[in-house]
Amino acid sequence: MEVLKQFLDKPFPQEESLAATLKIVAAISVFVTVFLYMFKPFGLHQIQTGFLWLCLGFGCISFVASMVYEWFVVKVLKFKGEGTHFTYGRWILYFNGAMLFISVANFLFVRLAVIGHIDWSLFPYMIRGTFAIGFFPIIAMGAWALLVQEKKYQGIASEVNHDAEETKATKVTSSGSVYDIPLSQIRYVEAMQNYIKIARVNEVGELTEKVERATLKGLSEQDLGNSLVRCHRSFFVNRDAITSTAGNAQGLLLSLSDCDRPVPVSRSYVSAFRRK
Repeated sequence: MEVLKQFLDKPFPQEESLAATLKIVAAISVFVTVFLYMFKPFGLHQIQTGFLWLCLGFGCISFVASMVYEWFVVKVLKFKGEGTHFTYGRWILYFNGAMLFISVANFLFVRLAVIGHIDWSLFPYMIRGTFAIGFFPIIAMGAWALLVQEKKYQGIASEVNHDAEETKATKVTSSGSVYDIPLSQIRYVEAMQNYIKIARVNEVGELTEKVERATLKGLSEQDLGNSLVRCHRSFFVNRDAITSTAGNAQGLLLSLSDCDRPVPVSRSYVSAFRRK
């Protein structure tokens, strides 16, 4: 049980853009359409005319329902969360909720648009069939995706650590400052809506924080030298302060000198930390 709990607690890779989300939702919708057309479950084999259009209708309803569910879960419920808070276990709950939501939408579609009335006594049958078809394949595909991404970024982390050892002797700390804070003191900068939080190590070696009314976009327009680089949509990090790099399915995690908090590197920014 402890091994299972550890696996369920592993960080799960999230979509990093709307385009990535749309691709996944489109793939789900195509799968629904093709599966229904080929296997004709739930009594669909009894429909003689317009069956292809009906399957396409199911696919379109699945697409719309998935996008509505994604918006509600992410924007309203804040269920996915950031970084390592979104685990494989939470992803299982998230995806099963999506299957339930799609099932309800498709049930209403077929009962209202095709049959003309709703018979709720048939709804449990559709739910059981949907989960019987989708639960185990989805769990297996999620576990496979997690392990593949985890292995990939653990390998990249090893490369980054190896390259850092080779270049340690020739590393030159950048000069300059951000909001009167020397770059050499900064560990990371975190976005906080219309503000940024600058984590710095002061002259006596204490980690302190300074909040400024600014954005990461505005910060990126300043002359930051070669040290302060963007590593996530919510973070800049001081490359010279990195002591080690670890990898998980979501990307990389950076350990910084005199700083207990690991800083994430999302998958879209990983290339900036690899030797060109």
